[in-house]
Amino acid sequence: MFWAASTDPHVVTLCAEPSGDGERDAVDFRQLGISLLVRVAGDRREAALLREGPYGLRLDIEGSILAGPVVPRFTLTGIGSLGPKLLTLQRLRGLLRRGHLPRSLYPRELRARRWAEMFQALDGADAGASHREIATALYGADAVLQSWRGASDYLRLKVQRLLRDGRHMAGCGYRAILWGPDHSAKPPM
Repeated sequence: MFWAASTDPHVVTLCAEPSGDGERDAVDFRQLGISLLVRVAGDRREAALLREGPYGLRLDIEGSILAGPVVPRFTLTGIGSLGPKLLTLQRLRGLLRRGHLPRSLYPRELRARRWAEMFQALDGADAGASHREIATALYGADAVLQSWRGASDYLRLKVQRLLRDGRHMAGCGYRAILWGPDHSAKPPM
């Protein structure tokens, strides 16, 4: 997916200068051995997505990386969003050195399970399922039988929170995922 740089703080701008023969820092993005998707935006601009399985990195290109090797020059602006951009450059460096995107630079997202539950709950609600039916699908019939309207309303309230947070995420909250858990630089809304 091509997230706009205004939405994804990890997008780095690369000025692609055609390389001369034997240029030490030249990179041929077509020959990296991983998936390269390029959207030509006109005005000698491209949006590039390098993908390897679930991992990827996005670059906005001034010039073109489609014609052959280029010497990349990078433009970094702003202090608040510098961290994610530096991470993208580390990932690119790892790709160029090792031939693959370094998994260690893609930490496991600890909130992913909850996000999956939120969207599963939303799918159930959209299909007409009751809160109890959603809880049964997510946590099993035994758990619902034991705790639904028992001493604790834990599961019922959990389903309500999942639906509330899922609706927010489906609206515009999904953008916060791109900005990470620290939210040091707020996404534009």
